[in-house]
Amino acid sequence: MIMTTSAPSRSPRWPTVLNYSIAVFSAAAAVAVAFSMDPSWGADHTLLFLSVVAFVALAAGPGPAALASVLSFLSVQYPLLSGYPSVPPSGEAIRLGLFVVASVFVVLLSAARKRTSASLQLLLDNQQIMIQKLQQQNDALRLENAERSEATTRAQVAEQEIRQTVDTVPALIARYRPDGFMDFRNKNWREYTGLSQDNLGGRRWGSALHPDDEEMVEREWRNHIATGEPFELEQRLRKADGEYRWHRVRRVPLRGETGEVIKWYAIAFDIDDRKRTEDALRTSEADLAKARYELQLIIDTIPVLVLRHRADGIIDYVNEVGRTYSGLTTTKWTTRTSIITHPDDVPRLEAAWDAALVTGEPFESEVRLRRADGEYRWFVTRRVPLRRNGDVIAWYAATYDIEDRKRTETELIESERRFREAQMELAHASRVVTMGQFTASIAHEVNQPLAALLTNAETALRWFARQPPDLEKAKSSIERVIDDGKRAADIVNRIRDFSRKAPMRKERLEVNGAILEVLGLTRVAMSDHGVSAKTQLSAGLPYVLGDRVQLQQVILNLIMNAIEAMSEVSGGLRELRICTSEADSGSVLVAISDSGPGLPPTGLARIFEAFHTTKASGLGIGLSICRSIVDAHGGRLWATPNQPHGAIFCMMLPIGE
Repeated sequence: MIMTTSAPSRSPRWPTVLNYSIAVFSAAAAVAVAFSMDPSWGADHTLLFLSVVAFVALAAGPGPAALASVLSFLSVQYPLLSGYPSVPPSGEAIRLGLFVVASVFVVLLSAARKRTSASLQLLLDNQQIMIQKLQQQNDALRLENAERSEATTRAQVAEQEIRQTVDTVPALIARYRPDGFMDFRNKNWREYTGLSQDNLGGRRWGSALHPDDEEMVEREWRNHIATGEPFELEQRLRKADGEYRWHRVRRVPLRGETGEVIKWYAIAFDIDDRKRTEDALRTSEADLAKARYELQLIIDTIPVLVLRHRADGIIDYVNEVGRTYSGLTTTKWTTRTSIITHPDDVPRLEAAWDAALVTGEPFESEVRLRRADGEYRWFVTRRVPLRRNGDVIAWYAATYDIEDRKRTETELIESERRFREAQMELAHASRVVTMGQFTASIAHEVNQPLAALLTNAETALRWFARQPPDLEKAKSSIERVIDDGKRAADIVNRIRDFSRKAPMRKERLEVNGAILEVLGLTRVAMSDHGVSAKTQLSAGLPYVLGDRVQLQQVILNLIMNAIEAMSEVSGGLRELRICTSEADSGSVLVAISDSGPGLPPTGLARIFEAFHTTKASGLGIGLSICRSIVDAHGGRLWATPNQPHGAIFCMMLPIGE
């Protein structure tokens, strides 16, 4: 920075008024002194006034000195001071003339002194200004030298930083002469290629360039050296370990003041991963195109109608199978619901489709679609959404023919209906056969109320035959006759209901009561075979929902099987035990156990199969019918071994609401 210094200020001067005041006061002082002197002293006043003039000349300058001279001259002529008349004698005139001459000389000398002093001061001022200018120039030179030194240091630091930056940039950087030969390479270049400046072998990239790329690179170099234009190339460079990797190299010229190329700079970035990615992408795109082609072939080949819907539900694509089936082009399908849908199915399909479009959830529906020849066939269509960032952008539908399945289902339903009818017939036949086995028990059950009825009727007649008739006792006997008749009728009705053929009729059923009714029918059979029955029926069991006749048939069949099994055991206790309880699963459990020979472990899995029997004269359909009845009630029937011997048959029935 250049320092500026103002010219030195001159020595301070007295103000003009003060200078002239000095002249006046000095002259006055001289007059006062001269006036106070005794004339007898013979003092010369001229010298006194001349001294005043000299003093004023020295102190105030030539102007005030001239004024002091005039005042002194006038004072010298004053008669009071000189003692002479106003016209002095010749001697005094000479002295006065000398005084005037001396005063003029003093004034002139003072003026000359003043001019000389002013010139000297001007010279001093100019010298000071020159010194200051020289000092400023010297300071400027020192500052410039410091700045140059600092700039040199900064340039060196910047060059070092640039070199470090160039060496740390994750790229290969090189500099070339105008003829294209390298004269600088960064650290990464040297480390990557393993080559130094000394082993380039006269080639622009040494032996680092892939042989297959040399001709192309050399050709481009020659062309752009001639034109001086920047250019980019993709070329392979060999690493120090021998591996070649793809690089993208950009070369840019540096031009001089006249526009000539003085250097070339090149920077190479590794793009091998990108090239591999591009190759993989091209391969992937080719594979994707092939997969799309194959997928399109599959979509057009599979016997399924494939449709694509827009996000609003409009159809915008139909595969070849759909077009062939309908005889329509894709453009004629551009509706929310296919125009070939059976009119009766459109409202149901539209409702499901509207709900799916709102919720974005997949849905499935069965509809009839018109074939090109006008025939309607059953199809099941399933539509699923395609999402992007959570938003549905399309729907895909697969619709396949289920006409044969629907026909099979219809046939299966009919077959199941016939099977249920046959099963009902078989169950009825089984009940009739079972009832035939209980003729004695039935007769015994009916005979008891009939015998009591006859006895009470005869008693009533005797009470009527007395004289006079005892009407009260006769009435009591007739009432007992009525009760016995009702009891006999109830037994007959139960036997009739049990033996008649009727469709399943589910009702709320109290299991314990149904079991006791069956035990009443089997009392004679148990007595004939020496079987004792014990019951453990839980009180307050919830009702089950079922057909009384069919469930009693199951219980009767299980009891009769237990009686027959125990009849084969000679000696020992023949005990039938029936237990009921409420299970934790919301069901009622019925367990019927016996002390017979039991079931073979290998036969437990087959005892409920149709026509599988362990009896010499059995058909093997009783337990099969029992299981089918229990299954139809939503229950479960199974068998387990009893301890120490015998078998336990368990029936689980759901509670009825």
